[in-house]
Amino acid sequence: MEEMNFEEMRNQFAILKDQLKKQEIVNDHLLRATMKSRKKDMNSTKIIEYVCGGACLLIYPMLYLSGMWSLAFTIATCMMMIVCIVATYYIHRPVDKLNFMKDDFTTVANVMARFKKQNDQWLHYVAPTLIIPWVSWACYEFALKNAIEGVSPLLLILPLLIGAAIGWLIGYLYHRKAVNAAQAILDEIHE
Repeated sequence: MEEMNFEEMRNQFAILKDQLKKQEIVNDHLLRATMKSRKKDMNSTKIIEYVCGGACLLIYPMLYLSGMWSLAFTIATCMMMIVCIVATYYIHRPVDKLNFMKDDFTTVANVMARFKKQNDQWLHYVAPTLIIPWVSWACYEFALKNAIEGVSPLLLILPLLIGAAIGWLIGYLYHRKAVNAAQAILDEIHE
């Protein structure tokens, strides 16, 4: 009789163990699917950055030909866009190589932490180093060097500064979207 109870308990324990294993598999699959969907936020940011950089590479030479900017400013702007496109590729490349359905969570966490750190460093250190001198040069080129007679240069600088502020805000929102997606993946892994 005791052997029957012991055997029955062993069978129930095996059934419970199988159910827990299935539950772990389902949780693991759901977590990986969620991480994969969050990657879309990072990819949309990357695509926007590529499109904006490519548009600048097309538009600024045309603006030079129309006489709006100097050749030096146009070349510097195009070089800055190339640097930004290459940096975007470099920062996003490890994320693109990830296979969320197969890679282990430690690898995913390390890549997400690196992605987040590089994006934050770009925003806080590199972007101001590039953008502040570029905006200053654009103000000089547009408002002071090519000033329209009878129009205050401040009236010409103001739209440039407003456009730069709007562009910065849009860029910052996309930056936050990508970094928040990486942080959400890190939070899910740590839970």
